[in-house]
Amino acid sequence: MATILVVDDEPLTAEMLSTFLKLIGHKSIEAYSSKQAWDKLAYTEPDAILLDIMLPDTNGLDTCRQLRADPQWATVPIIMISAIAPPMLKEADQVGATAYLIKPVNLVNLRTTLEKAGVK
Repeated sequence: MATILVVDDEPLTAEMLSTFLKLIGHKSIEAYSSKQAWDKLAYTEPDAILLDIMLPDTNGLDTCRQLRADPQWATVPIIMISAIAPPMLKEADQVGATAYLIKPVNLVNLRTTLEKAGVK
């Protein structure tokens, strides 16, 4: 069982992703902003991070860039999530995202993406 930090400013989306994670045997921790994510990272070490691009404070791309610059988080799989697909795919790759999911996320795609990212 992996612990996954879910960062999404929409509580219903974060809850849905957490439910999916539970169904496939993982534990989740929710954050609704970049700041909340950093606060959670101060006391937990997730095995992966699901990170929405559009957040109310620092956007997910900048947060991913900051995570990659920190040796503690440099190798943790980061899966970017957004409803804005084509324009953001290249940017997500450039900032070091491991993978990218397009909203609405379904259980099968989430499971497959996590497996490809090495999350067990």
